[in-house]
Amino acid sequence: MSNNTEPIAEMICELTRNCNIKEEYFAASFNLSPTEVRLLKLFSVKPNYTIKELRDVLKLTPGRITHILSSLEVKKLISRTLDPKDKRVIIVNLMPKAAPLISNLQQNYHELHNRILQNVKEEEMEKILSSLEILVDVFKKWVNQK
Repeated sequence: MSNNTEPIAEMICELTRNCNIKEEYFAASFNLSPTEVRLLKLFSVKPNYTIKELRDVLKLTPGRITHILSSLEVKKLISRTLDPKDKRVIIVNLMPKAAPLISNLQQNYHELHNRILQNVKEEEMEKILSSLEILVDVFKKWVNQK
């Protein structure tokens, strides 16, 4: 292992801090928490999830996921229903009011990242993408070892 791990660790921490600031700023503009935004963005991929699927994807505790779902239910963005095939399973669905919000979230998220990256040259973008792909792969391997 080279001596480059400390500067890399510091840069990852700095990137994480800045990403958290960006996520909080973005979520606040929709009157949501960053975790609520992450959960709602999942619905752009598929129309419903079980609570267990949401917990697994978002890596949240049962208590935390219950709190987030209750908050989104109060905001009338999601509903929880029993799975007709298995009454032990709860399915989370978007409410009709949430569909335009999800679309707006996606569009605004895309626009925010375009603004953040607007002054990055094409060759730098390729280096960033390549480096991030490596980092994501390294972290996935680490998470899967735990």
